[in-house]
Amino acid sequence: MTIDQSDRAVAVGLDYLRHLGIDWSPQPTEEEGRREYERIWSQLGSRTIEELSELPLMSDPESLATVDLLIRIAVPAFFRSSHLFSLATCRAVNLSLEHGNSDAACSAYELFGMFAGPLFGNYDAGFRFGRLGCELVERRPELKRFQGQDA
Repeated sequence: MTIDQSDRAVAVGLDYLRHLGIDWSPQPTEEEGRREYERIWSQLGSRTIEELSELPLMSDPESLATVDLLIRIAVPAFFRSSHLFSLATCRAVNLSLEHGNSDAACSAYELFGMFAGPLFGNYDAGFRFGRLGCELVERRPELKRFQGQDA
């Protein structure tokens, strides 16, 4: 993004995802994003958002790499398509629900908090997911990779 190549970042990320069997358009539909969003609530089930802090640490190497990639393309995707941004972030959240928490999951929860209200009308969940991401970084020493630095 610093050198104005966010389109390239998205293209490379989407190409990697295709190798994993995830074939997304650079311009997904609103419905594709909504389906991934709805899957979060299906996977959450009767658990509260706050209970996700107790998920085990993600250990599957492919899942770790995929969640990391998804959050790395989410921000440049934001400048291309809000639907691609939400699709990538929701998939990262879903992988975290399936496989556990990671450094990148903390960022995914925080990114999810940015759009759950504006795109899906769920401001409360957005706030709670954003808070979850911040609290995980603050409380779990093994999840500090994306922690901000003190000035």
